[in-house]
Amino acid sequence: MTNFNFKARDRYGVATEGVMEAADSKSVALRLEKMGYTPVTISAKDTGGLVEKIADWLASWQKVKQDELIVFSRQLASILEAGVPLTEGLEAVQEQIKNKRFRDVVVAVKRDIEGGTTFSDALEKYQKIFSSLIINMVRAGEKAGILGTELDRVSQLLEKDLETSEKIKTAIRYPLIVVASLVIAFVVLTVFVIPRFVSFFSAFEAELPLPTRILIGINHVVQNYWGWIIGAALILAYGIKTALDTERGRYSWDRLVLSTPVFGPLFSKIFLSRFARVMSAMLKSGIPILDALSITAATVNNLVISRVILDIRDEVSQGKSLTEPMKGSRIFPPIAISMVAIGEKSGMLEDMLNKVSDYFDREADYTIKNLIPMLEPILIFVLGLVVLLFALGIYLPMWDLIRVFKTF
Repeated sequence: MTNFNFKARDRYGVATEGVMEAADSKSVALRLEKMGYTPVTISAKDTGGLVEKIADWLASWQKVKQDELIVFSRQLASILEAGVPLTEGLEAVQEQIKNKRFRDVVVAVKRDIEGGTTFSDALEKYQKIFSSLIINMVRAGEKAGILGTELDRVSQLLEKDLETSEKIKTAIRYPLIVVASLVIAFVVLTVFVIPRFVSFFSAFEAELPLPTRILIGINHVVQNYWGWIIGAALILAYGIKTALDTERGRYSWDRLVLSTPVFGPLFSKIFLSRFARVMSAMLKSGIPILDALSITAATVNNLVISRVILDIRDEVSQGKSLTEPMKGSRIFPPIAISMVAIGEKSGMLEDMLNKVSDYFDREADYTIKNLIPMLEPILIFVLGLVVLLFALGIYLPMWDLIRVFKTF
């Protein structure tokens, strides 16, 4: 297969251009005509020199972002709902994808479909890009003959998930900036400022104040053992990463996150919102509730809540309603349990789960809105303590020296 550059016009004369992978230029022309375009020029893409080959190789490792999946599923949904066959729809969408790795995957998926594989099975070969949620919703859409509708639901779900990720980033951005500023200030003062004062104060034999002795001690440790400090930090980081890669370590970390005084309730609301929204989408797609619970457990990104969902699934499999195990889980607030109970009784569980998700979203938005006013006094207090330590450590001995000079 070769990449071809092409220029073409649609029936209205609007020009377009792009790159298409095909066996020869005739295949490119046929595909363009099927898509409703009139080919103008078709030429084999120049492979370029070593630099371009290296750039292409690096691009093949490019990560597929969430927003790229959103655009892909939304565009493909629109094309399919317009009555265009799946393979032609994939071909049209692939031309708009700039991410080389993602484009190559879509080309491979289309090739598998042309070879007789179903769309969902073709996607399943690339589970690092397409989650089990996407694959199962596509499979449900194929079975029900509403693939376009399901892909539209996928795009909406991914959009909500992206909004959730942005909420988490918003929640931790301000504290991280303050902590990073403190660390940078500490390093600058310890490495560049304190050494000058140490040499100055060392010329006097008078006893130095406690804050100054603390700063001199910190400077001594940093100057003489910086290699050990960096090594210990790297070992600690590696140890934490290794621990988080284990189920036990991940569970302990996720439990710690949920028990944090300020961020715990916020993350709990965000994860529960994701659970309710994914469950709603799964049930609307016609996926059985036990399968939906299993898939949802893998999407909440918190092992504590994931295990609770799996426990709920086990109890539902024994004939209990969804509400009963939710009551015993202690992570769902009474209002959410009541809404789910109403949904089960009225036969509108999918809609009520969607409303539960909206409820948690509003609660999370309110918490984030009030997060900075809550954290600001604490962060200012910590910042003030650090500044006070450095100020006292530097100026107290200077005041003592001034008093000594005045006695002469």
